[in-house]
Amino acid sequence: MIEMMRTKAGSWIAKILAGLLILSFAVWGIGDVIRGPVVGEVVAKVGNSEISRTELSSQVRQLLSIMRRQLGGNFDAQQATQLGLIDQTVDQLVNSRLITLETQSLGLGAGEDLIRQTILNDKRFQTAGGQFDRLTFRRFLQNEDLSEARYVDLLRQEITQGQVTNALRTSAYAPKALLNTIYKYRNEQRVAEVVKIPFGKASEIRTPKESELVEFHKKNPAQFTAPEYRQITAIFLDPVEVAKELTPSADRIKQEYEYRKETRAVPERRALEQVLFQDETKAKSFADISKSGRAFADAAKDVAKATPNDLGNLRKQDLPPKVGDAAFKLALNGVTSPIKTALGWHVVHVKKIEEGRTPTFDSLKAEITRDLAREMAVDNIVKLTGKLDDALAGGASLEDAASTVSAKVLKFAAVDSTGKGPDGKPVSGLPKSPLFLEKIATTPKDETTNVEETQKGGFFVLKVMGITPPTLKPLSAVRNQIVDVWKQSQVRGATKKKADTLQKAAQNGVGLSAAGKTGGYEVKTSKPVSRFIKPPGSIVSDSLTGDFIQRQER
Repeated sequence: MIEMMRTKAGSWIAKILAGLLILSFAVWGIGDVIRGPVVGEVVAKVGNSEISRTELSSQVRQLLSIMRRQLGGNFDAQQATQLGLIDQTVDQLVNSRLITLETQSLGLGAGEDLIRQTILNDKRFQTAGGQFDRLTFRRFLQNEDLSEARYVDLLRQEITQGQVTNALRTSAYAPKALLNTIYKYRNEQRVAEVVKIPFGKASEIRTPKESELVEFHKKNPAQFTAPEYRQITAIFLDPVEVAKELTPSADRIKQEYEYRKETRAVPERRALEQVLFQDETKAKSFADISKSGRAFADAAKDVAKATPNDLGNLRKQDLPPKVGDAAFKLALNGVTSPIKTALGWHVVHVKKIEEGRTPTFDSLKAEITRDLAREMAVDNIVKLTGKLDDALAGGASLEDAASTVSAKVLKFAAVDSTGKGPDGKPVSGLPKSPLFLEKIATTPKDETTNVEETQKGGFFVLKVMGITPPTLKPLSAVRNQIVDVWKQSQVRGATKKKADTLQKAAQNGVGLSAAGKTGGYEVKTSKPVSRFIKPPGSIVSDSLTGDFIQRQER
């Protein structure tokens, strides 16, 4: 298989693909992300396939989750954007889709046996003895917010894509001209002059005439049309709810505590300072003086003619073994005897001690009980889905199928594609699952879905009982809304005219700075901005960046 791939990769078709993969950074780049709000649900088109806003949002949520674990809970989407991480996520989605299309054209795939063996061989899921540990695997899926089915899909995609990329790495290269073009594209910076024309106040706009309201209502039906609503009957097996009725055994809780206490323990830290000598005799003399009660810093000045080096607040494992062993045996304000390493002779002083902490069983018991109960619930639900599948396959109604697994039947009279009802508020009791909403919106009337698994480990099946098509609301029902929207449109129209006038003046040779000052507007100059990095607080907004970067210098 690999040899076949290398042969294909050596062909001109594969080399073009390699070029496309590299050019995707330039062609797709941050496009819609950096130019402002995405219009519609499609973020990018790759061949005949589309990358949806939902797919991008899912990747961004996973990215933020990872960054928060590494950098703290305050890390948000704005910081990710400033660091260029959102842009990279779009690039990765486009690149991944390009490779996926190529794997499909080559007929590549990954069988169940290969996927199973890959999971079993993954050292992250193995015990110290090299055996696969199902509990560790489940904990990994829970931490990554993935269902097992979703993880298998991602692994299958990774394996098949790897067959393409591994072959390309061994047989293709990027021409220097292409690399230079991409380098310039990614690193080019520009400085902008920006004039901001403020919107007027809607309250200063006159009240529209009746004829204007009628005309506006007629010309803008999309703004005043109620969305499609669907009547739904569903069964939702929620592990969170099932877990409330389950209690793990005391032995299992204690076993999990022994595992978690090691990962949750806070190690002892010590604030240390040291003086490093190249001469053992001087080191011993200095250590003896310091141990006799002389201040460490004063002794360092007298003997070493130096200031002690502050090592910081360290754990034992942060130090070389010999130094760590000696420093962590001392009491507060203790001084070590000279310790020889490859760097010389160390004499270390303990300035402060922060005791290590191991969480008690009681402090973790509630959390462990909840997590184990949820794992038990997922296992129980998986068994129930088999009964549910059998009942539905036998022609049972949702109500009858629900009774076989002792589940409640959920009924919703009207739900739109976002999970809201006719009152514009989220529908009470509706499962909070993107997949559940997707199935509501895409399942034909009178059809029942398969039993589906959510990312949170829940399972559901639903039937669309009826569909109310989008309906234009009568003028009388939305009169106040139309007045508000009409006034806002007048404000935007007036502001747009001012902007057009300023643009024409600037393009007629006067320049933006002079035209702006003549019009009484403030003109600001930005800091350098690239396609992918924008300084915090930059006056070049996301909606301006794309157009500004694409324009040639004048």
